[in-house]
Amino acid sequence: MSGIPAAVEIVEGKTRVLVPKEHTLKGPGKRLSGVFYNQQTAFSRDVSVMLFGALKFEGRALDGLAGTGVRAVRIANESPGTFEIIINDKSKEAFEYIKRNIALNELENCIPSLSDVRILLCEQTFDYIDIDPFGSPVPFVQFGIEGCKRRGILGITATDTAPLAGTHPGKCLRRYGAKSVRCVFGHELGLRILIGYLAREAAKFERGIKPVLCFYADHYFRLHIQLLEGARYADQSLQTLGSIGYNENSKERKFPATGEFEQIGPLWLGRLFDKELIARMDPHDFLQCKNRCIKYLQIWNEELDDLPYFYDVDEISSMLKISPPPLNEILEELRKSGKASRTHFSPRGFKTDLTLKEVLERVEGIAR
Repeated sequence: MSGIPAAVEIVEGKTRVLVPKEHTLKGPGKRLSGVFYNQQTAFSRDVSVMLFGALKFEGRALDGLAGTGVRAVRIANESPGTFEIIINDKSKEAFEYIKRNIALNELENCIPSLSDVRILLCEQTFDYIDIDPFGSPVPFVQFGIEGCKRRGILGITATDTAPLAGTHPGKCLRRYGAKSVRCVFGHELGLRILIGYLAREAAKFERGIKPVLCFYADHYFRLHIQLLEGARYADQSLQTLGSIGYNENSKERKFPATGEFEQIGPLWLGRLFDKELIARMDPHDFLQCKNRCIKYLQIWNEELDDLPYFYDVDEISSMLKISPPPLNEILEELRKSGKASRTHFSPRGFKTDLTLKEVLERVEGIAR
């Protein structure tokens, strides 16, 4: 196949796509060929399809680091609406995949592009911009902010979860200007550090942010952020930043942080989801990971996302030196005294507005 050595055709969702024969099946993956494709991130692409449908998106969209173009081609093929999507990559080999995949699905609203996305975003503006790099999004964030129209949406992926979640705190400080800590709820901290970084970058251009749907899955963080024009919104976003206090010995969490706690951040202390939008997202039968989409939509809709941390069943049980009770029993007991929910960050995690002392008392009561 000219220009595309060793390509194979697969079906993802209801879309036919050519991908490299050697590609990543799961995890963050390595570049096994000149063009990267990760089978496991089909879930993230399912979310993009549902999101575009819920937004009833119209306008111009850009997939800036498209690789094979699978995300944008699926959006164009599977999401309703009148929109144009530019599918861009600076790799000539990726550009060949993009052109073939557009033709394979006979898509008239897709335009292939061969450019450095940073140059492209200096020349054009879009209503939706997707930045899905191999690693950290930091080199592209400012360009994405400048290239996004008024009330436009940025979709950003970060696969450098280890620095953000506290495994490499020095790298997190260098890249994102924030202190991360390795702990049970580290992935939530990492996501909120990333959102906080974006809020600070947007404020430089007198723009505020509104998280539409921000989540962690598998090996990556995924943000969908609406940009709000004006210094007032920038100031409001900056006021939503702060630090979380954490005591490693007692496992207590606290925000705003106080002196006797280790301070983590700055990070985003506000909501992660627009729940009205989530309620409109449709887990279509044709989605690649339909059952997982249904599960996550339910959890996102329920999750207490205005609480910036969670507890873990095993963590609490270890502190009490008891066998772990079922999560549903814990939630039922906590809801007698306050708010409680599952969290998408961990299958055994839960959020509650009760203090750690209250949580321990109630979980211990279940075990008696």
